Amino acid sequence: MKRKMSRAAQRSLLYTLLGSSLLWHLPAPVYAAEETLDTASPTPQPADEQAAETTDNQREFSLEGVEVTANKNAADKSYVAKRSSIGTKTETPLEETARSISVVTQKQMEARGVTDLFDALSYTPGFGDVSYNRDARFFGGNLRGFSTNFKTYTDGLGALSSGWEGLNTDLYSFERIEILRGPTSVLYGANSPAGMINQISKRPTAEPLHELQLQAGNNHQFSGALDVSGPIKQDGTLSFRLTARAAGEDLYMDHSDKEQYFIAPALTWQPNTDTKLTVLTHFQEEKTKGDVNTNYKRYLPGHVLYGFSEKLFTGEPDYDAFTRDQTQVGYIFEHRFNDIWSVTHSARHLDLSLTDRTLRPVSLQSDGHTLNRKVGWYITDDFQSDSVDTHFQAKWSSGVVAHTTLLGFDFQRGDSNYRYVYGGSAPPLDLSNPNYGQSISDPAFQTMTDTKTKQTGLYLQDQLKFGNHWTVLAGGRYDRYNSNSLNLKSNTRTLIDQNAFTGRLGIVYDTGSGLFPYISYDESFEPQTGHDRNGSAFDPTTGRQYELGVQYVPENGNTRYSAAIFDLRKQNVLTTDSRNAEGEYFNVQTGEITAQGLELEANITTLKGLNITAAYTYMPKHEVTKDNNPDRLGKTSENVSKHSASLWFDTESPDAGKDKSAKGWGFGAGLRYIGSRYDYDNTVKLGGVVLTDALIRYDSSGWRYALNVHNVFDKEYVTGSFTSSNYEYVSPGRTFRLTATHRW
Repeated sequence: MKRKMSRAAQRSLLYTLLGSSLLWHLPAPVYAAEETLDTASPTPQPADEQAAETTDNQREFSLEGVEVTANKNAADKSYVAKRSSIGTKTETPLEETARSISVVTQKQMEARGVTDLFDALSYTPGFGDVSYNRDARFFGGNLRGFSTNFKTYTDGLGALSSGWEGLNTDLYSFERIEILRGPTSVLYGANSPAGMINQISKRPTAEPLHELQLQAGNNHQFSGALDVSGPIKQDGTLSFRLTARAAGEDLYMDHSDKEQYFIAPALTWQPNTDTKLTVLTHFQEEKTKGDVNTNYKRYLPGHVLYGFSEKLFTGEPDYDAFTRDQTQVGYIFEHRFNDIWSVTHSARHLDLSLTDRTLRPVSLQSDGHTLNRKVGWYITDDFQSDSVDTHFQAKWSSGVVAHTTLLGFDFQRGDSNYRYVYGGSAPPLDLSNPNYGQSISDPAFQTMTDTKTKQTGLYLQDQLKFGNHWTVLAGGRYDRYNSNSLNLKSNTRTLIDQNAFTGRLGIVYDTGSGLFPYISYDESFEPQTGHDRNGSAFDPTTGRQYELGVQYVPENGNTRYSAAIFDLRKQNVLTTDSRNAEGEYFNVQTGEITAQGLELEANITTLKGLNITAAYTYMPKHEVTKDNNPDRLGKTSENVSKHSASLWFDTESPDAGKDKSAKGWGFGAGLRYIGSRYDYDNTVKLGGVVLTDALIRYDSSGWRYALNVHNVFDKEYVTGSFTSSNYEYVSPGRTFRLTATHRW
């Protein structure tokens, strides 16, 4: 909808806004006289093109040299995303964000046949999944060479966990994945300098949606999924969505498999165009029996199991297991007070309960085939978390400067009841004729802690647009972090009370030809436990990043290119206190890790149904730049490649997805290059590898059949080297996925 004002009304509105300032006057409602309403309907467009445009909710006022827009819920449904709120918490075109952001859309995930976050992010610049090992329990990776600490966000909200309570939510419940690289604390509080991975939940739709999906693959993988949505009331004020999936597969080791189930009902109530409430729920159960690793462990000379099959399971089928139940209930409330002020209020509660048991090999007896074992660990954790974020947004003008001001408050609470023991007696196993079925008793817990954590943050951000070309993004945040951990074994408490201020500044220039160069500075912080030799608590570790980049978004095209160079540093890192005497192990916070690199990305959709995604990362420096240990100084960070690259393309019939009766073939292929890497001590250099993926699909009568093959040529490569323990993790090899999807 577009409103046209007379010149007198424009002058009246402009004079009302003149003299306002961000710090001294709050913007007030503006009323324009002599308005005429333009109700002409836009020319019909294909659904994918509509998604790339602004929604019908957009209101546009054109002043003499000033343009103020309000755009809510502008979702991207096509292959190439154009907007995201991850970098600003406002619906902002990606080219105006002054940050390096990637968006993996639902169409991209469908084309590549992804089933987990590793696959979803594998064609994203700056992402590495070889920092440790693929694990059926958790997602772990790094961005720009720094660990994400097993943490992901859902709809902009994270869980304030103590580390073990990482989530691995089924990917089918999300409509897209957003990746913001580099520090993010100004908007999201405590976080790794790596950046953040934000998963957007599937929401109720205004139009009916029905999807049934069946999938089968190697390793006895099978899953069934359902996704239905649509209006409940004819006036569209109430709509629903129900998403569910059940999946199971065998893992690499003998006697090892995983089952996972989830159901996610959602409801949206929109009584008018200014108010919207969406309730999102997610209930998930997981059970992994046997060994949780999806990659296999290759034993090196000196390991107790060297010479035995890597598939040999050395635990107990009825003992080794990981189970996790999670319940998430949340909502997103949006309200527009007037043409200037709006508010978004989000909240989510998480209940999580997990148990993890495993046996570990110790030594071989003199006969060479009887294995001594012990309880590797026995862990239980009951965890509850609450996350709340409320931010007010004002779109206003002062003179010829248009502002989008964000004033926000967020709160996170975590409560963990954690029990842990490492080591415990277990009967031996005959490896020549495994005598499974022996009784194992859980050992008594060595660690029993009840930990309560809180984080409170207040943030202010302003996006200023002026001169028809310039966008400036400035923000600041103050955080207070508290942790109170009670050790039930010793009846002692460990208290952490830290605060941090973080800031950001970014400048974007619109050249007018689709080219948007930018420069930005961003900060982050992470709470730090422990104290120095004087008993003084450590300060949070910090991150700071300078980034210079450019984005190119051709007009009238579904294409996006981006390039960025960055200098990212993690500071206040713990390093050995040089004053330590023999037997002392105190630390000081003078360490630093520096990452410098270049990232390139392209997302392209052509008129003939060809989709292309390309990425390249060059990391010439990722090393320890400050450390009191001379042996660590200058060491390259573990498992960080200097070069990595990817290229994916797929084709489909121009009518596919628009005409349910359309028939036709589609094809796709991808190349991924993971460059050489070093281990922690830089004593082992792991070679690079090129991996190939492929897709064949066929559409017919509302059904889509797709065959995805990952690692077509079954290339073997090391994902994690642990030479000090005489083993390494190796890639899972080739996988097949045959998917049948019916939409009606």
